[in-house]
Amino acid sequence: MKVYVKSQSGKWLMPTNPANARILLKQGKAKVIQRTPFAIHLLYETTEHIQPITVGIDDGGINIGIAAVSNGKVLFQQEVVLRSDVKSKLDTRRQYRKSRRNRKTRYRKSRFLNRKSSIPTCKVCGGNAPASQVICRSCLNRADGVHQKYAGIKKSMFRIPPSIRAKKDAIIRVVKQMPLPISRIVLEDLYFDFQAMENPDISGEQYQHGDLLYHKNFKQACLVRDKFRCRVCGAQTKLQCHHIRQRAKGGTDKLSNLMTLCDLCHDRHHKEGLKLPKQKSSFYMSAAHVQQGKHYLQAKLSRIAPLRTTFGYITSHFRNNAGIEKSHVNDAVIIADKQASPLDRQIQTKHVQSRKRSLHEATARKGRKTPNRTQKRNNKNVFTLKGFNRWDTVQYKGRVGFISGFTGSSSCYIVDIKGNYIKNPMKTYKQVDLREISLICKNQTIISQ
Repeated sequence: MKVYVKSQSGKWLMPTNPANARILLKQGKAKVIQRTPFAIHLLYETTEHIQPITVGIDDGGINIGIAAVSNGKVLFQQEVVLRSDVKSKLDTRRQYRKSRRNRKTRYRKSRFLNRKSSIPTCKVCGGNAPASQVICRSCLNRADGVHQKYAGIKKSMFRIPPSIRAKKDAIIRVVKQMPLPISRIVLEDLYFDFQAMENPDISGEQYQHGDLLYHKNFKQACLVRDKFRCRVCGAQTKLQCHHIRQRAKGGTDKLSNLMTLCDLCHDRHHKEGLKLPKQKSSFYMSAAHVQQGKHYLQAKLSRIAPLRTTFGYITSHFRNNAGIEKSHVNDAVIIADKQASPLDRQIQTKHVQSRKRSLHEATARKGRKTPNRTQKRNNKNVFTLKGFNRWDTVQYKGRVGFISGFTGSSSCYIVDIKGNYIKNPMKTYKQVDLREISLICKNQTIISQ
C-alpha cells in the first residue's frame, strides 16, 4: 500500500509508505486531502525530485485498466467502470422534446442562428458549420484524410457520438486525477491490424494477400468477442478458435463461424460430440467503441504527457509468458512495463452522473396554475438535503458507501461501488436516516472505493 504525496506548491511527488505518512500527520507537517486513493499534502518546503513514471492504459468499451509503473515496481492500479447509459438518456430526452412539439402550448417565435457569435464557420470552405463542429457536413463527407485541402484538420476535431465521447472524456479525467507525476503514457491499440505492423504502407487490396489474414486476425477477434473465455466451461487458459463448420466442408473464417473453446472442450466436441452453445449473432461491440474514438483519445492524452501506442497481441504474448490472468488492470501493468508484476489490491472506480439534468423531471408541473401536491416527480431531482449531496462518500455502521439519492425529508439511499444497497440489517427497507451517517468526502463525478 502506498500513500501519495503532494508538495507544498501543489505538484505530485513520489509516493511514500504509510509509516512515514503517519509520522508527518502526527507532527502536523501534512494534512489528508483525499481518502481513495489515500493522499496527503505537505505543509513544508521540500525537494521535488521525481523518477520517471510510465502509465499504461488498457482501453475498453465497458471497463478500462490503468496502471503506473516506475523502475519495474507498480505504484498505482485502477479499474474504471464507464457509463453506458448516455445513449438511453439522449433517446429519452429526444422523446420528451418530440412529444412536447405535439402538445398545445403557447406560441414561441422560432429562433435559429439569430446571433452572430452562435454561427460556427467551416475551417475548409468558410461556410456555416453545425454546432459543436469545425467543418460542415459536405466537407466532412469529402475529408478522407488524404486530400491536401484537409491536411490541416486533425481527426480529433471531427465529431464523435456523445456516448463514445463520454467514455473517452472519463479516461482523460481519470488520467488527469492520478496522484502521480506522469512522465509518459502508453496506450494499447486494437488487435486487428497485424499487417500494418509488418508493412506500414499497406493499403487497399494488399490486405487480402497477407499471411496472417486468415490466422491471427480472426483468431484474436474471436477471442475478444468471447472475452477470452471458453464458451462451454468458461476457462481462461489454453484457448483456441473452433470452426463450427469445418473448412473442408465449406466453412469460412468469418466470425460467425468461429467459437472460442478450451483444449478440453475442443477435444470432447470432436471425440464425444459435446453440444456447443448457440453462436452469437453480432460482434463484440466494445471493440467498435474503442476503435471509433481512439483518435480523439490519443489527441487528448498527448497533451498530458508524451504518448506511445502498443498492440494487443504484444500484451497478450508477455502476459501469457508470465502466467498472469487476463484482466484490464493486469493488461495495463504489462502495457506500462512488460517485466512488472501486478499488485494484489487495486482501486475500483466508477464514472457516474453527479446530478440529474433532466428538466422534465425537475420541473414536471412547470406552467401549471395549481401545483400537484401528490406528484412525487417534483422531488425526484433533489441534489442537496441537510448538507449532503448526491454521490457523497459517507460512512454508515462501519461501512463506506455513496449517496445515490434522497427520499422524504431526512432519508437517503446508500450504495457501494457495485450498486448494492447498504442498509440497516435489522430493517427491511433501504432508506437510511441522514442523522446516522458521517461525511467522508464530497461528491465527485468519479467515485472510488
